Amino acid sequence: MTDPCISSLNGRSVLIVEDEVLIALDIEAALEDRGAIVHGPITRLSDGLPIAEDPEQEFDCAVLDVNLRGEEVFPIAERLRARGVPFLFHTGHGDSETLQRRFTGAPVCNKPFQTERLVSELEKLID
Repeated sequence: MTDPCISSLNGRSVLIVEDEVLIALDIEAALEDRGAIVHGPITRLSDGLPIAEDPEQEFDCAVLDVNLRGEEVFPIAERLRARGVPFLFHTGHGDSETLQRRFTGAPVCNKPFQTERLVSELEKLID
């Protein structure tokens, strides 16, 4: 376990959009170990859209799985981007170059995820 006092995720609000339960739980645990306040996991596009659009839901950053039960997460990404919420893509299927063209500057972490890389990328997004 990492000391949350040394993580810039400490006290930060992170949205997790991931349809694979075990992966979502691993991400949630890794972020909570670093003091993050985790929202989710959101497992369906239809559940994530209202949250991404709701101005009362405040997030410092988000982790987005590209493929949610056969639907692309891009509408959620577009809404978060419009609100100024930084995010990274977490995918086992996506083409990094395509994601980078469509969402310039959004990091891409491939599955299976490496905890330290995911955390490091999120810290860069909010620093």
